[in-house]
Order: sequence, then structure tokens, then C-alpha cells
Amino acid sequence: MAALFLLFAFQDVESWRSIINPPADLLSPEIVSILRVVVSGLVLGVVVGKLIADRPEHLKRLLPKQWIAATRGMKRKQWVRLIDAGLLVMAAALVITMTVTNLLTQANVPLYNPEEFVFESIQREFPLLLLILVNVLPIFEEWVFRGIIIDEVMRWKGSKVLAIGLSSVIFAMFHLSNPGTYIAYALVLLPSSVLLGLCYMKVGLGGAILAHNAYNSFLVIVPLLT
Repeated sequence: MAALFLLFAFQDVESWRSIINPPADLLSPEIVSILRVVVSGLVLGVVVGKLIADRPEHLKRLLPKQWIAATRGMKRKQWVRLIDAGLLVMAAALVITMTVTNLLTQANVPLYNPEEFVFESIQREFPLLLLILVNVLPIFEEWVFRGIIIDEVMRWKGSKVLAIGLSSVIFAMFHLSNPGTYIAYALVLLPSSVLLGLCYMKVGLGGAILAHNAYNSFLVIVPLLT
């Protein structure tokens, strides 16, 4: 029935050509960028939604009262351990990321297109807004990629290596949804993602968020100062 409908709907040759060879503007860079963001967001949303529906305790970890209760119960040594771990991971991630970036750049491997990379334009026009974004978004990123995915893989297979590895790959690949990024961009993010996974396993979600926020803030603030 569907085939008959198409035959009657597109009886002239030009109509069929428009279907087989769609206009170039339908696949313009802007459309592709939007599709990358929307599709990746929908997929992640569906998966995370299903996991939360199965285990509502994941959602409770985002509630302010949970954070307040957790911080009130922490002793000084626990605070020092969390901050030390977060800053150490931040420093290590910066060194490794810069090293990988330099190696890929020297090999003429493109990471992203500056003209399409949204964070480049935001940093030029609205640096304060970017600083806010890079400190708010990691809260949700760490909650999803470390807090949910690592915990679920641990329940599924009981392997820390698999949990950190899988969450790191998913984290790096998800960032390819950012407009203007190329596949090599994931290689830059992969080592730091592994470090964030190790930080999460060692000191918990708060440490991973601290490390991620410090890392992002450094990348935004230093260029402004120089």
C-alpha cells in the first residue's frame, strides 16, 4: 500500500528526483550540527530515563538535601582528601590533554573547526557566560557518565575496569555532538575521562565534579588572563 501511495503521489520524474537527490541545503552544516545535538541528546535522554525509572535513587543524588546532608557529615580529613584528589586529577588531566592535543596537532590531525565550534564563539563574545556553563554542565555530566553509568556497569558486570572504560568511551563520543568537532576530538577527551572515572571510584561524585569544574575553569580563565 505504501508503494502504491508513493507511485500516485510522485507520478512525475522531477518529484522522484527530489526524493532520491534531496536539495543540498537539506544537509547544510547547520542542519547537520542540529541533528548531531538533537539525536545524541535524545538517545542519552532515553537511556538515562530508563535507568532512572528502574532505580529512582539515581535521581535523589541530584537533590540539594542529599548534598547538604553529605557535606555536613564529612570530617576535615574527608574534605582534604576530596579536594586533593580533585585538584590532582585536574592537573593530570590538563597535562595529558595538552600532550595529546599537541601530538595530534603536530600530526596534522584536525580536532575541530573553530568557525563551527560553539564554545569558541561563546568564549569570544560572552566569557562570563561560558565560565558559568562549564561549571554547571559538569554537575550533570558527572552524574550521568560517572554516577549512573559506572554504577550500572558495576551492577551488571562487577568490573571497575569495564565500568570506567565504558563510561569514558561514551563520555568522549558524546562530546562529538558538539558542532564543529571531528572524530579525533574524542581521543583528546578520553584520557581525562578515565581520570575522572578513577576519581569517582576513589572519592565519589563530589570529587569528580570538583575535578571537572576545576579543569574547565582553568581552560576558560587562563586564555582571558593572557
